[in-house]
Amino acid sequence: MTSVLEQPMARQRFLAIVSSVTLFLSAPQAMAHSWYPIECCSDRDCRELAEDQGETVDETPNGWQLWDGRIIARGIAKPSPDKKFHLCETANKTIICFFVPPGAS
Repeated sequence: MTSVLEQPMARQRFLAIVSSVTLFLSAPQAMAHSWYPIECCSDRDCRELAEDQGETVDETPNGWQLWDGRIIARGIAKPSPDKKFHLCETANKTIICFFVPPGAS
């Protein structure tokens, strides 16, 4: 007697379901950073700012002031496609890219 998975059609359906579930579960993380330009962070150093955790941004005449006092000049800011602030920085806090929502420039 053969198991269900030894039958060709059942095995194909099983593998299709497993592949679909795996893709579905991994998609949100991959898609969350898929729009960051490679020159900004290679999908590693960029993140959405968490304003609810104190990562606030204030607009100033010179650009945007981050919660920690750093100022980001207007000339280096890029438009944010998801209408949120995003920051790309190195481990030692050097800013690589900064994304601002529409209307904040």
